[in-house]
Amino acid sequence: MSLSDQHEERCELHCSLQLLREVPIFTGLAPEFFRVMAYLCERQVFGPEQVMLTMGESAEAAVILVRGNARIERGERHIATVSKGLCVGGLALLGQFQWTYSLRAITEVECLLLPRRKILPQFMAQPKALALVARELIGAVVDWDQRQLERPGEVRSYGLGML
Repeated sequence: MSLSDQHEERCELHCSLQLLREVPIFTGLAPEFFRVMAYLCERQVFGPEQVMLTMGESAEAAVILVRGNARIERGERHIATVSKGLCVGGLALLGQFQWTYSLRAITEVECLLLPRRKILPQFMAQPKALALVARELIGAVVDWDQRQLERPGEVRSYGLGML
């Protein structure tokens, strides 16, 4: 490995670390836990209109957008647009289910994938970290429910798997 490869790897690790620290569901995690997650995450690039997550497939990883924009869709219906720094599919870190929506790149998208098979064992080894993330995810689900209940004419028939 050349010095430039080592430098690039350190820069990528540092950038991943910074991005993970800004994700609300990870608020309160210890600095060393962020380093572990940054090391275990995987970077991937998707081209415009490429499907990143497919409705009905197994939810295996959370996705954090590093750059670009993507849309959450259910069938032909556009549900939301996500951009840099947002986490999609955080619940995939904690359990098995099928995606209730698709995520499609609008522009070229670079993202961090947090595979459950790598991340969940780290949470299991650190119960306080698991409790913090679970609390944040539960809070996000409750907030989602509250917003839907406040707009009864807009209540959707799909579930909360996008969190």
